[in-house]
Amino acid sequence: MSASFQAVQRLSADPDTFLRNVDALLPAIRDRAAEVERSGMVSREVIGWLTEAGMFRAVQPRQWGGLELDAGIFFEAALRVASACGSTGWVASVVGIHPWHIAMFHPQAQSDVWSADSDTLASTSYAPTGQVRRVPGGFRLSGRWGFSSGVDHCNWVILGAVVPDDDDGLGPEFRSFLVPRGDFAVDPESWRVTGLAGTGSKDVTVADAFVPDYRTHSSTQVYEHADPGRLVNDRPLYRLPWSCVFPYAIATPAIGAATGAVTLFIENNRHRVSVAGNRTASAGADLHLRLAESLTEIEAAHTRLTLTWQDFQARVTRGEEIPYVLRARCRYDGAHAIAHCAGAVFRMLEVNGGRTMNAGEMFQRMFRDLLAMRNHISGTVDVNASTYALAQLGAPPPQFNRAQRVVV
Repeated sequence: MSASFQAVQRLSADPDTFLRNVDALLPAIRDRAAEVERSGMVSREVIGWLTEAGMFRAVQPRQWGGLELDAGIFFEAALRVASACGSTGWVASVVGIHPWHIAMFHPQAQSDVWSADSDTLASTSYAPTGQVRRVPGGFRLSGRWGFSSGVDHCNWVILGAVVPDDDDGLGPEFRSFLVPRGDFAVDPESWRVTGLAGTGSKDVTVADAFVPDYRTHSSTQVYEHADPGRLVNDRPLYRLPWSCVFPYAIATPAIGAATGAVTLFIENNRHRVSVAGNRTASAGADLHLRLAESLTEIEAAHTRLTLTWQDFQARVTRGEEIPYVLRARCRYDGAHAIAHCAGAVFRMLEVNGGRTMNAGEMFQRMFRDLLAMRNHISGTVDVNASTYALAQLGAPPPQFNRAQRVVV
């Protein structure tokens, strides 16, 4: 751990102190980025530093030792971590946002997770690839789920599944199931990738586990604003729209990785000599245009993130609902940021010199990480663009489908 980090106050709910804690970690995280990629997971050492800085308690309820910082402050912290290492930033963001989801579960479920240890972490895999059936008092869950980022460090996992029709006339229903470590296994051979390699986003399997009803959370509850956790978590942070919080946990690391990449690009090309005309690369007009365009796109995405979440936090603090058109815009902004940040880095890669493709080069690692982020469903620009455009044209929100996880 760096001496500068040791000197900083830890676990502070003051936003400025919290961000200083995170900033103090960045040099050490950057130094370990290659190691994280080689090992296929963020090290326990780095997870420990992030824990001490409060990254995983940022949006956790205060009654469980959380800081309850504004979502925008959390996203800014995740962005900064990703600027040093894309994989570490991804894990910090997606694992760090899960306490916000757990806060929506029944209070007893929250107690199950945090009563013994406020630093307990949870991973997720929401795609409903497993099987579930109702039984007295709850559900039986089994199957395989993929892409559970950071799962090696987590004692709980939240798994998505669609409960079959119960003959009540309402049809199938999507639920999230909170499962303890003893009821799932991690497949160590399931993560062999070239982008976001250090996230350890491995498959988890469940042979046959009982999940009590109180450790589930349904899309119907989200739609009806009847999340069981609201009985105890009624502060503004927990009134933010589900459909916006989670996509930005994906968009934020993309903006961060692109921010780190453009900084590396500037450092690399300030004195690099080009073989074309034996001149410094920084003298080339082609490089100037690409750098200017990329800087503008990345900075615009960062600015939009800040303004959006300041506005959302102010609205929920005043007791207002976030209008549908703003929710639709937020989802599009997140997808747009992922796509354009990846494109901005590719634009720079084309004039960054032949050494870019050396296996140990951090710039191309950031690019590969962004390609992986671009393939996440939250980066689907077309669908989110249609939703936003239709909202601007006066279309109502899409009809609620309780079998789907996303509730706009």
